[in-house]
Amino acid sequence: MNNPKISVILTSWQRPQLLEEQVGRILAQSVPPHEVVLWYNAPPKKFGFLERKQLVTFKKDSQVKKIICDHNFGIIPRFTLAACLEGEYVCIFDDDTMPGVRWFENCLSHVDSRQAMCGTIGLRYLSTTELKTEKPRMGWDGQNEDFALVDLVGHSWFFRREWARYFWDLEPASRKFGEDIHFCAMLQRHKIAVGCPPHPASDLSLWGSVKPKLGVDKVAISCSSDKSAEFWRVVKHELDHGYQPVLL
Repeated sequence: MNNPKISVILTSWQRPQLLEEQVGRILAQSVPPHEVVLWYNAPPKKFGFLERKQLVTFKKDSQVKKIICDHNFGIIPRFTLAACLEGEYVCIFDDDTMPGVRWFENCLSHVDSRQAMCGTIGLRYLSTTELKTEKPRMGWDGQNEDFALVDLVGHSWFFRREWARYFWDLEPASRKFGEDIHFCAMLQRHKIAVGCPPHPASDLSLWGSVKPKLGVDKVAISCSSDKSAEFWRVVKHELDHGYQPVLL
């Protein structure tokens, strides 16, 4: 594809120290982004107003469009923002995700030919009665050599911009987490698949995140406490509304 327009959405809250590296990696992609938008959710209250502004001052920040909020709107609005951007494609990143230089190139090889949203970590469920998933996960965890269909992707979401409108086909079960499975379930209703492009051990340039351990620190939502019961409630909500896991 010649010069595809890719809009990137970043969010920041508790990890502003990672922004400079993340933006640098995104701007260095083999297929460069058309635009990069940062949604900054309510910087920590311990910082004064001027100090908060300094948190989003970093190398190449002039190439980033910034939305700085004084309220934490959480993780869902970024999927709504996607529909407002200019690109043919949108890639949303969690704030702990550091893509290899060919990540966009990797996703573009599959998003249209397979009619699939692409992500850098993927889960496949093994039960419809309990929270049980396949190990290892696809993506950087399982280091799959080929494209792998999964039930949900996380850490990075690459999709056609027009697909963003499907997020609100139904109300999500939670506004705090579970946006990943909700979006995937809504796409499934429109016959759009979900998968992990190849993450070969021999070529990290294709990976959606080359520093996966950044996502297991103390501020990670999934690591802050045992939320298995709450996560299962979200999964069950989607199952009850017609969601069908790929292995079941």
